[in-house]
Amino acid sequence: MMRVLFVTNTFPPDYTGGAEVSLYHTCRGLMAAGVTYRVLHINNRRQAAGDDRFSVDGIPVRRVQFDSHRIWQDILDRRVVEVVRQEIRRFRPDLVHVHNVSGSSLAPFVACRAEHAPVVNTLHDYWLLCPNNMLYRRDGSTCDPAAHPDGCRQCFRRYDYWAPVPYRRRLFARLTANVRFFISPSQALIAQHVAAGYAPGRFRCVRHGIEDRPIPPADQLSGPVAEVCAAAQTRPTLLFAGGGVEIKGAQTMLDALPALMAAIDGLQLIVAGGGDDVILRRFRRHAPAAQVLGPVPFQQMRALYAAADLVLLPSVVPESFSMVVYEAFQAGAPAVGAAIGAVPELIAHDMRGYLFPPGDAGALAAQAAAHFAKPAYERRRMRHACREFIVSQLSLANHVTALQRVYQEVLA
Repeated sequence: MMRVLFVTNTFPPDYTGGAEVSLYHTCRGLMAAGVTYRVLHINNRRQAAGDDRFSVDGIPVRRVQFDSHRIWQDILDRRVVEVVRQEIRRFRPDLVHVHNVSGSSLAPFVACRAEHAPVVNTLHDYWLLCPNNMLYRRDGSTCDPAAHPDGCRQCFRRYDYWAPVPYRRRLFARLTANVRFFISPSQALIAQHVAAGYAPGRFRCVRHGIEDRPIPPADQLSGPVAEVCAAAQTRPTLLFAGGGVEIKGAQTMLDALPALMAAIDGLQLIVAGGGDDVILRRFRRHAPAAQVLGPVPFQQMRALYAAADLVLLPSVVPESFSMVVYEAFQAGAPAVGAAIGAVPELIAHDMRGYLFPPGDAGALAAQAAAHFAKPAYERRRMRHACREFIVSQLSLANHVTALQRVYQEVLA
């Protein structure tokens, strides 16, 4: 029986972004496939140190946290090296599967080399190429890795900004030289890394997959979530899951909101997620049309996706995949997405949603308004197309099968 050790910088019940959600469901899928695994959740940027073991829905987790951090430890934290080596010796995996390493440094790769453990790495963003993981510049433009082989040095420096050292890309390439394959959820993500100089043969495209669970009933939802879901039965409802986060297109969303309110009678915009309080206050000024929920437990997000007529993804950075679009489609909700990164690989325009130029608030509003102008049967047909796409091409079973092929290729 295959044994896999997952290493990640965070995992439920802690903060859950797209990377953590995808790993959670990968674990659930491998569990059903009979694979033995462990999750090592390790981070050197916590307020309190700790080392504990627990289970999340049957997933065995060891969480190790350090409460002191120095800039040089962004690159290589010897404490993390020792913990990963310890876990490899204890669990004896056939291979180690690393996910995000911001907050744990490149130590997992060094530990695997020291223990002669085969290693693969799922890329969820552009951390190999950019200190802010997004190729996003201070002026709001996107960095071209081919044009800036040593980095553009104009990085957006909020959110996660780490290891801004000279020749960072070369250093990171050297420390990850033992990665057998980089696993990517999209061709767009692979293309950016190849443009930056990585060999195409080091990548394998494995689309994410999520367990298809029932929508939680109203009595299992928090009060605000239950209220907006109930209102969605009688009001045209849009969902923006980017909260007050600039890179998720919050400003584009705010700029589009007046036109949306004018074009769609009775509009309800649900804003889910945390972020900049200043931006969230701007959304609240549009109440009751805009309902700001703040962070929502990821188990309850499915109810919001199912309640929405449209899910909006106005990202201004190149998405590596977009779990938002995936979860929307799984719940049968079409999406309006900025045509950037991997989004066009998911949204077939006028079939499973709509595409618009990044940052173009007017185009976003026009596409959403046009959707509500369609006959109800056409909107229902689009919802069915979203579900069919997930079931036929992006199921959790398909994801696990493709992932196991990569594992076998490594072990062969």
